[in-house]
Amino acid sequence: MSYELISGDNHIDLTYCPSELWSDPAPAKWKATVPRCEERDDGLHWIINGQDKGMWNGVGPGFLKYQKGAFGHIDEMKEVGFEWDNQRGARPRPTTPELRVADLDRDGLDAEIVYGCLMINEMITDGEMGVWVDQVYNDWVADFAKQADANRVFPLAIVPNRDPKAAAAEVRRCAKLGLRGGDLAFKGMSLPLWHHDWDVLWQAAAECKFPISFHSTGFKALRAPDTPEMEKDYLTEYRLVRSALFQLDTMEVLVSLLASGACERYPDFNFVLGESGVTWLPYVFDRLDTEYHDRARSLGFKMKPSDYLRRQGFVTYQQGKILEPIGPVIAEGNVLVGDE
Repeated sequence: MSYELISGDNHIDLTYCPSELWSDPAPAKWKATVPRCEERDDGLHWIINGQDKGMWNGVGPGFLKYQKGAFGHIDEMKEVGFEWDNQRGARPRPTTPELRVADLDRDGLDAEIVYGCLMINEMITDGEMGVWVDQVYNDWVADFAKQADANRVFPLAIVPNRDPKAAAAEVRRCAKLGLRGGDLAFKGMSLPLWHHDWDVLWQAAAECKFPISFHSTGFKALRAPDTPEMEKDYLTEYRLVRSALFQLDTMEVLVSLLASGACERYPDFNFVLGESGVTWLPYVFDRLDTEYHDRARSLGFKMKPSDYLRRQGFVTYQQGKILEPIGPVIAEGNVLVGDE
């Protein structure tokens, strides 16, 4: 199949997953703590470790009930017929195979890369259970892609982020399932991204031709409202600050990964920054290369740190009004479009 337009950043969020995906097969010791749905007066809610994580088939990053005016793009989707029914028996569009393919056609997309259940490894504190939860999702999504269209829907595996050896083993297992890459949650990792214990993962990814993606989940070093009252009074201001700075966490990912030397040691390893934006890259390139030359040449890289991204990395963008003049600085073939 030939492709003209591929989205490098689409999603199946936890809110849209089958409500019994984990609760039905869960071992007895985890029945009460795995992601599960609980029926309440307003519909199904996702519960993890006893905490309410939002609605099943909800809206936005908070898995909310639909409320007109909360998100402009959600209102536009509502106007063309999208629905968010939180009652058991509803059919979430993102996880109904024929509807997902229909939406690709509606958007004029030939294919998509699909991130799954962002932050689920941050929500689960039990490392053993986290690996199992990841495996269950990966098995399910590999089958889902076949039901939808395996030539158009390319889901990413969820890669365990607390045990490097478990992460490497899951990469090798998922490659055999037919998945083509994975997403590694960098927040909540057991070791920093620059730690060499992660080499087993980079090696497995290189050998399996299995790119590792890092999707932005928000810049956390923000001054938050001091009280619930302040948050209520200044919700719009705070939400604007939070959303405007959302992608800055991928700066840390890029610099940490390049500083680790993973690209030097594993030249066949590829990585992707999901929902990263691109217009900040020239600053980081300049700063990183300067600081490497000044104080880190003992790492012994054969190239400038920024050159490893140009050789092995990819970035995604949703808005690129000033992309054209900086394209050559990044390497234009390394920039992916994210349809979200």
